[in-house]
Amino acid sequence: MYEAQVFFKDLSHVKDFVATVAKYEKLPINLVSDIYTIDAHSLIGIISVDISNPLLLQVPVDNIPESFHSDIEKYLY
Repeated sequence: MYEAQVFFKDLSHVKDFVATVAKYEKLPINLVSDIYTIDAHSLIGIISVDISNPLLLQVPVDNIPESFHSDIEKYLY
């Protein structure tokens, strides 16, 4: 399992993030905000929570591609 804190500066940053994780459509990627767990592939899901605070990114599998880590690096908090 992989976990990291991510932070979005604005809505365009969220859109860019969703486009980035769309490359990994078969990978279960979730964002956790307080009591809500959102599919990170869902733009509407992400903007429905408070993005003014960092969110917890969770990937509940062990075989994560190396490219995933470099692709999400700019969103890490």
